[in-house]
Amino acid sequence: MSLPSEPAKFRWYYIPELIILFIVIPVLYLFDTIPVHKVIPLVALLIYCGSILLIKKPANASRFSIKANWKIILALFITTSIAVYLFIYLYVSKGLFADLPENRKLLYMILMYPLLSAFPQEVIFREFFFYRYGTLFRNPAWMVAVNMLLFSFAHIYFASSIVIIFTLVAGTIFAITYMRTRSLLVVSIQHSLYGLMILTSGLAQHFYKAF
Repeated sequence: MSLPSEPAKFRWYYIPELIILFIVIPVLYLFDTIPVHKVIPLVALLIYCGSILLIKKPANASRFSIKANWKIILALFITTSIAVYLFIYLYVSKGLFADLPENRKLLYMILMYPLLSAFPQEVIFREFFFYRYGTLFRNPAWMVAVNMLLFSFAHIYFASSIVIIFTLVAGTIFAITYMRTRSLLVVSIQHSLYGLMILTSGLAQHFYKAF
């Protein structure tokens, strides 16, 4: 398993940048200290990461390649979904599925999720992170471990152990998929599948804070 293309050499400011983007900002969200609407810093972060990728990362058709081992991706998704619904059945009292007819806001978010949530998250947490910090974590196992931990940490704003556990698992899956395929499109589709599964399930209320 190899790492995606890395920057030519280490830059000293990569470490404080990583700390600010992936640790400080989630902490500010957690303590509700951001004075503007919470979507604004996220849009700014997406613009920042996207701009660096557009300027510095060489154009590569594989970024939007659909080539992947879809049998494994779908088998893993089905297995994870079964585990999630079994957990809901055993431990959650609000039912297996979200009450979409009674919650139009959630329904609208489900429709917009792949484009407005899954794809931007993958630009930031996979394409940017793996490209920008490849010189910091040259060992693939360390890269996956740090990436999935910071991906999960970014969700502490939800103040839910269920969210943290799920994002740890999902973050690991997404990081490995991106490392294997180097495709932003493939991992965005995978992220969308998991996100839509959760948002239509009985766990949706745990993720509703984002809306």
